[in-house]
Amino acid sequence: MHLRLGSKAVARGVTAVLIACSLASCGREGRAVTVSWSITPTPPMVGGETLVGLRLHDAEGKPVSRARLQLEAHMSHPGMTPVTADVIEQSAGAYEARVRLPMAGDWRFVVAGTLADGSRITHDTPVPGVRAAATPGGS
Repeated sequence: MHLRLGSKAVARGVTAVLIACSLASCGREGRAVTVSWSITPTPPMVGGETLVGLRLHDAEGKPVSRARLQLEAHMSHPGMTPVTADVIEQSAGAYEARVRLPMAGDWRFVVAGTLADGSRITHDTPVPGVRAAATPGGS
């Protein structure tokens, strides 16, 4: 059985998941880092550029700068090679990556790397409902 949702319903669901996931903290050695995600468009479309925005904050809410990060997009379909993208710091604690997803379906974005103090960070968020590209003359 398949459930087909309109794009607004999918967008609301993805937004709710992203908000819930952004409240999680990660880090090690006592340094908690909060990662918040934004993904545009929501939901992403196959073949189109997806902009992934990340904000890193420490326990006091201060931006975490100079992190060296990599983004991997993993398809829920077994055997699919991850899509990778460099993550670039745009301003203090604000990072950005651009990725093109090759297939519709459910994905998981994982950001991993090293903070300026040498501690490792890994954080992920589900990205459900990536849409197929629109076809000319299609509905």
